[in-house]
Amino acid sequence: MSESDPPQVRCTPTDPSIEFDVFELVRLRLVEALVEGGYEALEAERIALYAVGGARPVSRLLKLATGARPSSHAEVIEALTLFLDEAHELEKARRILLRLEDAV
Repeated sequence: MSESDPPQVRCTPTDPSIEFDVFELVRLRLVEALVEGGYEALEAERIALYAVGGARPVSRLLKLATGARPSSHAEVIEALTLFLDEAHELEKARRILLRLEDAV
């Protein structure tokens, strides 16, 4: 490696700081797309926040399902339970997106 080459970063896709950055980027892009699609800024922020909040537990479930070592049944069930517990966040996002928020 030459002196001008940048040092290798030893991060994985499951690194917590990278995971946070990914979800923040998704949230920002969702807001941008929603605003361009005609939603008010506050409405877009709420939809994006709920959507990302509901999707975050998927990350843990995917890590357990695709990890190098087999996960215990208890770990998988706990991750699945956390995912399902956040389903209401996705429902809130859906209701605002469809402008049904009076029922939220």
